Amino acid sequence: MKRAFMPSLFKNKRPRTVNNSSAGASGRKQLNEGGTSGDEDLSDLPSDTKAALAYLRSLFDIRHFEGRVPPILLKHQLYSIIQNKTQVDREVDQLRDKKEIRLFRYGNSKDVDEFCIVFSDDYLSHVRKMANQQGISDLIDRFVPEILEKMNNITFTCQMLCDVHGFKDKEITMLVNAGMLTVRDVGSWWLSIPGAGIFIKNFSKGRQSVLRAIKKSKYREILQKELEERKLQGVKKLSMMYHIHDIIGAELVTKIKTTSGIILRLDE
Repeated sequence: MKRAFMPSLFKNKRPRTVNNSSAGASGRKQLNEGGTSGDEDLSDLPSDTKAALAYLRSLFDIRHFEGRVPPILLKHQLYSIIQNKTQVDREVDQLRDKKEIRLFRYGNSKDVDEFCIVFSDDYLSHVRKMANQQGISDLIDRFVPEILEKMNNITFTCQMLCDVHGFKDKEITMLVNAGMLTVRDVGSWWLSIPGAGIFIKNFSKGRQSVLRAIKKSKYREILQKELEERKLQGVKKLSMMYHIHDIIGAELVTKIKTTSGIILRLDE
C-alpha cells in the first residue's frame, strides 16, 4: 500500500503574549494586564476547551470546501485562546475519552506531534457520506461500530484490525484508498480524515499568505484588527481569524497588547 504523505505544517509551542514591555522598533506603549483594546481581548474568548473548540468550529465554513471535509481544528489553536497549556491538554484528553472529539496526527516525522481535532459527530457524518459516494457503505457499517465507536485510537495495528476484528487485507486497502487510514509503518496505520488533503493544501496556502503580509509590514508587525480586515488572495477557504489563531497558537508570531490594540509580530 502506498504511503500517504502529509506535510509537516505545525509548530507545537506554547503561545506568548507580551505585556508591560517595549513594543520593539515601533516603541509603542503597552497596556497593563487589565487593559482593553479595540481588538479581540482574551476576556472575550472561551475559558474552557470544549467552548473554545466550538468557537473555532464556527470559524470553519464547510461550504467553502463543498462539503468535502468536516470542520477541522488544530490543537495548537486552542493555546491561542486558553493560556494554560496544561488545562488544554487535560481537557482535550477528557473530551477524547468521552468520545466527543477525535484526534488525528499528521506529519512525516515521528518526532513531530501535529494534531488535528474533529468533533465525533462531524467525523462520523462525513465518513458515512464518503462511504456512500465511494460505494463502501457495507465496510464502513462494520468499521464504525467495531472500531470508531468503541475506540479513540489514533493508530491501529494489523493485529488489532485483522486478528481481533477480522478485517481482511483487501478491506484495509479499501479503507486506505478511501482516506480512512494512512500508512504509518509496516503493519500499522494512522486514522485519517477522508479528503483532508484539500484542507491541508488550502491551510498551508493561507498560513503562508498571512505570514507574508506580516513580513511585508513595517517592523514585521501588524495590528490584529488591520490584519482581520485584509482581503488576502490565499485566505479564501478558511477565515482570517482561523489563521490568526493558528499563527498565535503555533508561536509563529508574538501577541503584544498595546494602547493601539493587539499587535502581531513575526518571530522569524
